[in-house]
Amino acid sequence: MAIQQPQTPRIQMMLRQLCGILLAVFVFVACSKDDVPEPVVPVSHTMLLYMPGQSLLRFYEKNIQGIEQAVESGALKNGGRIIVCYQPKAYDQTTLFEIVYDARQRKCVRKELKIYENFHADETASVQEMFADMQLLAPADSYGLAIGCHGFGWIPKDAPLPQGRYVPERPLPGALITRSTRFFGDSGHLMDIAQLADAVAGLSYRFDYLIFDGCFMSNIETLYDLRHSFDYIISSPCEIMGAGFPYARTIPYLFVSDGPDLAAVCHAFWYFYDSDWDTVANNARSGCISLTVTNELEALAVTVAEIQAGAKREYNVNDLQYYEGMSSHIFYDLGDYLRAICADDTLYARFEEQLNRTFPAESRLNTPSFYSVYNHRMTPIKHYSGVTTTEPSRQYADLHKKTAWYRRTHAADCATKKARLL
Repeated sequence: MAIQQPQTPRIQMMLRQLCGILLAVFVFVACSKDDVPEPVVPVSHTMLLYMPGQSLLRFYEKNIQGIEQAVESGALKNGGRIIVCYQPKAYDQTTLFEIVYDARQRKCVRKELKIYENFHADETASVQEMFADMQLLAPADSYGLAIGCHGFGWIPKDAPLPQGRYVPERPLPGALITRSTRFFGDSGHLMDIAQLADAVAGLSYRFDYLIFDGCFMSNIETLYDLRHSFDYIISSPCEIMGAGFPYARTIPYLFVSDGPDLAAVCHAFWYFYDSDWDTVANNARSGCISLTVTNELEALAVTVAEIQAGAKREYNVNDLQYYEGMSSHIFYDLGDYLRAICADDTLYARFEEQLNRTFPAESRLNTPSFYSVYNHRMTPIKHYSGVTTTEPSRQYADLHKKTAWYRRTHAADCATKKARLL
């Protein structure tokens, strides 16, 4: 089932196209006769793949090859452009290029668009500049963003590391292949979620969707912070294997004639790890994914606030579904947690109804277990809502209470504490 994009008013579409034409004229006129560029013609859709850092370079290269495979198979036949931004040489140097099919060579080529010699992946201004340049160089009627990198949910970049640090690339007992996941960002080059939201907010255009190709990014705290930045977000509640998204399979669904089919993207990701994990993916059978409809997040917050303000049950945190192998867990299943504490079955049923609107069931998919580099084990999944929360955790408790999600869903508690300070 395709997730329909919000209806774009005819006048807005005309303005987008007019802006693209004016941009092409401006670029052409601004250049000298000796340096006349190719006309910049707006297309229907442009997708940017941003892959900061260097610790995952060998996986990034395979991801790019997967995109090239999709393009060579005709993924852009309906029109569209794919721009890639990554750092193959140094942390302060970034390359922006387009993947283009060369009919004469019958293969893809990488057309360099811009080199940044002083790029800082941890600074809002640098990332915003790159996003803005992408729109100038590849104007379109709509835009999508995929971020392939390490990830650690909402946890601030300057927070202390959690208990139980991982050892990358340690094989499972008896395994013939190496297991690796996309975990915490490259040291010293991290970006907070608030910075990403600010970078997007300062643009003259809007990304329709965000694909998080990184670990732990389907957590309610992060998604709520980004609710005004994107219409849809695809992400995983647990660790994503090092291979990342199967771009050769997912890219075609982003360029279908009637708009990106995000439900199909989720299914392709899940199928890749659930069915082809050994022979094709060459990874553990671990792949959980979900699609967030961001304009439903506020309604979800309202329902959760009612649960938090209502009658509660006692519960055992050790019985909750978690999504990492840490000695002290941080990411718990949101639905399982609220089921455990809510003493009002009718209210919880309302929450589930809203959960299904916010995270459509057809795009909320999981393998039977997940793999974690923290304990190097496969852990069964008994309850899956596609999104996590850190609230039951004792780690980062004080920081968690400062998140927008916590403050929105615990309004009564926050008001009481504020009154005590007065």
